[in-house]
Amino acid sequence: MPFNDLSNHELIIKSAATLEALPPDKWAYLMSLFSPRERYAENHERLEASFAASLKGDPEKQKECDAIRKAVEQEMTILFGMAKLLAVKDPTILEALGSAHTSTPSAQLHLIAPKDFDLSYDRKTGHLIASATKVATAKGYQIWGCDGDPKVEANWRLLTASHRCRGIEVPGVDRSKTNYLKMRAVRGANEFGPWSKLSQLDP
Repeated sequence: MPFNDLSNHELIIKSAATLEALPPDKWAYLMSLFSPRERYAENHERLEASFAASLKGDPEKQKECDAIRKAVEQEMTILFGMAKLLAVKDPTILEALGSAHTSTPSAQLHLIAPKDFDLSYDRKTGHLIASATKVATAKGYQIWGCDGDPKVEANWRLLTASHRCRGIEVPGVDRSKTNYLKMRAVRGANEFGPWSKLSQLDP
């Protein structure tokens, strides 16, 4: 989900700004943009009827059919978009629409491990900088670190996330200890690629 990487403090600030931007009247208007099923069904029936009439070659009927088609396309775009967004709460609606198994060319590509994972220090700031080769179809990258036994899963923690693959500033590294870092590509809320090679930073 898009706000997973925010701290509690950052999320509270963002949530407060959202409430301020959407007072009750605007919230109600936003909800009203989602048409009830009756209106959608009515537009569907009108499209069927106007399409049949347009086949006779009447230019006015063809224009009417085009106009209703645009309305149905708009409603379907909203409906499928909402179903996709609400899948984080209930994926069965999206599955019922038949979209859960519809693949796009980009979705068919499996994420791979970032290659050439490299760590260096910025000479001016002293900050730790991570870089790797871009992974096709990735939407972002995560860097995890560990200053204990790297074989123990509980020792690992998320250090930072970024939309780019190079020049990523990595905070939270205790330079008095031996640290282990790894990187993976992400796509969507629950799509994670395999880990890069492990990189060791000595004290």
